[in-house]
Amino acid sequence: MKRPAHVLHRLHPRHSWTLTFVCGCALICAWALTGHAFAAAPIPTPPPAPVGGVWSQIGTVSAPGGPSLRDSYGRRLQLEGVDVVAKCGGGARPQKAAGTPCVGPATGGQPAFVLSPTARDPGRRFTAADAASLARLGFTVVRLGIVWEGLEPGPPGAAPNDPRYCAAHRAGTRFPSLGRADPYRSSVVQTYLASTDRIVNLLAAAGLRVIIDMHQDAYGSAFFDRQGPLPWNGEGAPPWATCTNGFAFPGRSYWGLAYGAVAVETAIRHFWHNDVRGDLQGQFARVWQAVATHYRDNPNVIGYDLFNEPDDLSTPHFNRVLQCAYAGRALAPRSCARGGVQALPDGLIGPVEAADPNHLVLYEPTISANVLDANVAGIAEPLRFPRLVLAFHVYGTPPPEVFGCPGRICLRSERKAMNHFLSERNHVRTLQPGGPAAILDEFGGGPSVPDIAQVAELARQSALSWSYWSGLQLHDPTGAPGENLLNDRTGNPWPAKARVLAGPYPLATAGRPGPAAFHPATRFFTDSYTVDPTVSAPTEIVVPPYTYPDGYHVLVQGAVVVSAPNASPLALSAVPGSQRVEVKLWPGSG
Repeated sequence: MKRPAHVLHRLHPRHSWTLTFVCGCALICAWALTGHAFAAAPIPTPPPAPVGGVWSQIGTVSAPGGPSLRDSYGRRLQLEGVDVVAKCGGGARPQKAAGTPCVGPATGGQPAFVLSPTARDPGRRFTAADAASLARLGFTVVRLGIVWEGLEPGPPGAAPNDPRYCAAHRAGTRFPSLGRADPYRSSVVQTYLASTDRIVNLLAAAGLRVIIDMHQDAYGSAFFDRQGPLPWNGEGAPPWATCTNGFAFPGRSYWGLAYGAVAVETAIRHFWHNDVRGDLQGQFARVWQAVATHYRDNPNVIGYDLFNEPDDLSTPHFNRVLQCAYAGRALAPRSCARGGVQALPDGLIGPVEAADPNHLVLYEPTISANVLDANVAGIAEPLRFPRLVLAFHVYGTPPPEVFGCPGRICLRSERKAMNHFLSERNHVRTLQPGGPAAILDEFGGGPSVPDIAQVAELARQSALSWSYWSGLQLHDPTGAPGENLLNDRTGNPWPAKARVLAGPYPLATAGRPGPAAFHPATRFFTDSYTVDPTVSAPTEIVVPPYTYPDGYHVLVQGAVVVSAPNASPLALSAVPGSQRVEVKLWPGSG
């Protein structure tokens, strides 16, 4: 039984998608459009841009165990950045509604599900100037979205409920060969990734590294509503991978409401149970293997976010299903036996780690866990893999009769969600001593600056890496107006958001981080850490030039400054015998 629809209007603008049910379920978003425009011959792939900026002193990023990422020197890393996701199909057009969401066919003459430095439409463009703006804000990482449909659109004309893919598959039997109907085309994948490479290299040249995110909202492009004041279009799964058992999608006035439709619930359930002829998880893993193989030797890629915001409201105990899908029959036998999932032998994580033994794999809990106290995968049964990162999202749930999260009204729910995920991480079992690392890779998603500031501060107090949703609006058809940090046309930051997001932070700490705090009004920053004498490299603190155009003053106890005046990063070397370092930083006078 669902709550009345009016409940949805209380929720945060970006995550008004979070549908709260009386039975205790909550949800999110999905959309996708076809990428047939990419069926041309592969474009030669440019070589990776050389590692530069602060990253030249970091080296590789690892997750050896415990909540923090580490660099080549053993320093604890704290990365800060933004999400950049292109969700528009090649035939989609911007609407007049607020935020100009792109709605329409996936095929067309424009770039589909990727950005281009030369696109005429600012909502499809990402340039070197945009990358430079992000770097000037002090960011070091971008969660860059890719879309399954852009990589594997399938045969021309393939539609939802095609029996070649959607006929029922009997559990325990081999999936049939698809022959000429096989939706995978290497040339399409490589052409799509060549376009993605252009953005990865632009970011790298500005000193930012990338997390590749397989993004979805409301499952896929087969679900949309182009009428009304909030037109929207789903992104993610291609139409051929959309199996609704013949249920028609009646449309919904807001994209978050789509998750309560039978057609959408059915398509999602077939993917997570992998119980149709097309072996949807097998195809999804096949595409991921191609992506991971492509980037395995690229030093500007940190890792891969497997699936944005997974959930299935129609399946009780979805954590078991998700555990089985992530880990596979061989490594999660109890979850697979109880969940009824026809999972791959090594799940979705195994194929990616096999294709790329160098980079991290990020996995997300059910998005319902953002609202409910639900367990995350890896607690009831271990996720027996190395190099894992628990990636979670925090969005506030406002009280009744309040729209969005103005002021500090959502602080209680956001603090609860943050504490829940960090507590659950402590109980996750992997092949990493101390469990997986953690990253907050979505928060914000709207125009409320006080709300954005309070979540960023919660993350800083926990020494968490984070990325803000979103760097640019990009005609987001399943987002919220005003979610962007940069102006799509000028590339300049919106000052109010930049003021609270672009603060100093300890990028690489040679010890155990203490709480850091940034006060946007005064630009006063404090940090502390317990010295690890086994780490020889200095502690490095990013000091964004945007926030400190006239330089900065710094007062340090327990360490000496070993970088040039007003440098970013600020480098500190602990005084011999010192056990703790205290840092205070404030604006210079020009």
